[in-house]
Amino acid sequence: MAKKIAKRQACFVETTPAGRLRFRFRWKLPNGRRRFFAEATVLDDTSRNRRLAEKQAAYIGAEIRAGVFDYLKWFPNGNRANYFLRPVIAPDQPVPTLGEFYERWITTKNSPAFRESLVRDYKSHFRRYILGFLGNLSVSALSLAHLEDLRAQLRARGLSEKTIRNAIDGSLRAMMREALQEEVPAAFPFPKLRWPEKIVPGPSPFEAEERDRILQYFKSRNWKVGGFNDTRPHYAYYALAHTLFFTGMRPSEAVGLRVGNVSLRAGTIQVERSRHLGFETAPKTQRARRAVRLTLETIDVLKPLIQLRASGEYLFQNVRGEPINPANFYDLFRDAQRALKVSPLRDLYSTKDTYISLALTNGVSLAWLSDQTGVAVATLLKHYGRYVHTSETDAFELSKIAGSSFRNLPDAAQFEHRCSNQDSSDAGNSGISSGILASPTGFEPVLPT
Repeated sequence: MAKKIAKRQACFVETTPAGRLRFRFRWKLPNGRRRFFAEATVLDDTSRNRRLAEKQAAYIGAEIRAGVFDYLKWFPNGNRANYFLRPVIAPDQPVPTLGEFYERWITTKNSPAFRESLVRDYKSHFRRYILGFLGNLSVSALSLAHLEDLRAQLRARGLSEKTIRNAIDGSLRAMMREALQEEVPAAFPFPKLRWPEKIVPGPSPFEAEERDRILQYFKSRNWKVGGFNDTRPHYAYYALAHTLFFTGMRPSEAVGLRVGNVSLRAGTIQVERSRHLGFETAPKTQRARRAVRLTLETIDVLKPLIQLRASGEYLFQNVRGEPINPANFYDLFRDAQRALKVSPLRDLYSTKDTYISLALTNGVSLAWLSDQTGVAVATLLKHYGRYVHTSETDAFELSKIAGSSFRNLPDAAQFEHRCSNQDSSDAGNSGISSGILASPTGFEPVLPT
């Protein structure tokens, strides 16, 4: 059906696995070969956005049928933009080396237009991995062989495949793409470089008892605040840990909260910003701009902080009255697990994984959970799909395979979701606060390509 529509309309709109809209059409490359194109947008698949996208698709389709379609006019940063870019450079203008162009390019990467963490990664990748090997190479001479040699060298240094790909297919690719956009005659061999399929580790859940012990640790622990033996409890640390475990917020979102973002009466938190490396930026994605619903218990936990601070103050502050740094709080979170002998050690993102996996296990709606966490439904299913099943459903379906009745199978509790190769204890509570929780999956995409 989609192919018939495409043939009739020349360009049509479809939904990506992440729930975004994208254009699909067939057009010719500069060499005359016709190819199928797929150009994603940042628009969520809503009725209003779909109407807008379909209107644009009609214009694109009309140009394609008339043979006057200008790819770069519609998609200047599209997936195949490098095929259509025509670098022009004055004969007397020297072609810069990678090192020379980098020094000029990196000065344009400033906050708030670029996330501070992204700029930090750009600088680290070039200075530690790229410039020493390719810095004196002309941007027009970069070849597939150079990329393969650089990759081999980085592998020999023992770097992870993700770090290597982020450096080459993320940072270096981004710079060379911008060189083309500035009409510098840069080579662009990146589409030819093949990468192995990534192995994404699955969740390794906390048990509810482990989570509760961690929260109790933060609630009762005394923290050093000044002199040699000057220690006292710090309620904000406990409140932050509780909020992360029971809202599914990202750590950078939680530490960026101001008192005015919380409505105890409505029972919501409005996510408007993200704080990382001491800088504030917009949330990670458009979907991450959201209202987070709070349980009654979380409202009670946050109430003392709200009463102590003014509307514009940071909600979660450290013992010095400064905004909590996620990296520093991760150290405290890790120390808590070590003190409680919780293994394996998990990072702060485990709190988000905990919330999602537990919610799915208890039958929470995928659509509601997507709105709550800012994670697309397709992503939830991809990484947490095994938590959608209930123990009774698993037992019933396995009974069909075994050729036996549901009644004759072992206790359905044997099929409950468990930690990786670990037995789970019987959770005596119900709802979001009970059951088995999940650890971080570590899935972060490589830098934009």
